[in-house]
Amino acid sequence: MYVELKHINKHFGNFKASDDVTVGIEKGKLIGLLGPSGSGKTTILRMIAGLENPDSGEIIIDGKVVNNIPASKRGIGFVFQSYALFRYMTVFENIAFGLKIAKKSKEEIRKRVLELLDLVGLSGLEKRYPSELSGGQRQRVAFARALAPNPQLLLLDEPFAAIDAKVRQELRHWLKQMIAKLGVTSIFVTHDQDEAIEVADELIITNKGRIEQVGTPYEIYNNPKTAFTASFFGQPSIFKDYSRFRNFEAIEKIDNAVVRPEFVKVTKKSEVQKYSKSAEEGIVEEVNFRSYGIELRIRVNGVELTARRSFDEPKVEVGEKVDVFLYRLFVTEGNEAHLLKNQSLREPVVVI
Repeated sequence: MYVELKHINKHFGNFKASDDVTVGIEKGKLIGLLGPSGSGKTTILRMIAGLENPDSGEIIIDGKVVNNIPASKRGIGFVFQSYALFRYMTVFENIAFGLKIAKKSKEEIRKRVLELLDLVGLSGLEKRYPSELSGGQRQRVAFARALAPNPQLLLLDEPFAAIDAKVRQELRHWLKQMIAKLGVTSIFVTHDQDEAIEVADELIITNKGRIEQVGTPYEIYNNPKTAFTASFFGQPSIFKDYSRFRNFEAIEKIDNAVVRPEFVKVTKKSEVQKYSKSAEEGIVEEVNFRSYGIELRIRVNGVELTARRSFDEPKVEVGEKVDVFLYRLFVTEGNEAHLLKNQSLREPVVVI
């Protein structure tokens, strides 16, 4: 492991920001630290950077314990969400700042800055000031400045938070390509699930100062190991009694059932419901347009479910009666989560 945290604890007064955090990160990976506000993700990043000190535990980078090594000596690049560029310096001077502090030669600085400008797609803009750049361009300058000293570890704190949605989407794709090209170990903090899933090689899910689960986005999304992780992604519907829905294995003493929108199939009465024997009747209570399609809120057997339909499917109206089929759901018991599939899916479909 290139970065290791071993039994890290950190308090701010009575608030426990890190609670026995132990995790390892492989060299060259792009890691997403994902969790709700106050879950401890930014504290972990700041302790790795040396901007905060743990109360106990060890932080190891490239085999060396760095607890007592100041931030400036850890060889880390840091990108903040607010760009943190020097307003009175040109793009060239901003990127060159760390190299000048390191007393590099003028020729070495010029060569490195121009190389980085080309890397981040800003060649020809070296004489501009931050006020003359767009938000996306400013953040690219911030990336270039962090990369200038050639760090072996890059830390990014909500790097796209201050950028509008369209540019943010472009920068996500650009960041993933750039990190893959450079091969630099990178850790970024985000509360945006889509961003984390799209960009990260692996995710570290945080909650109340603890690590809930570590794995690839696919593994964590499809196989959540804890109750928190199961209920964190998407827009889940959470309720107690899943026996209201037919053809699921009965498990005693569960705490909650968790149903994500993609687990729900909604059909109009005029449409064919493939699993009609296991479908329940519901009433549409809300219809909302989203970028990905139509979001529905449907009342079924006293439970409110969130579901989706595509734009090209027949329109569904508020107050309309529809058929609702649950493909699967998660059940939670304590802090554990288990996936249950509708047993109708196992039945052979007879085609006549």
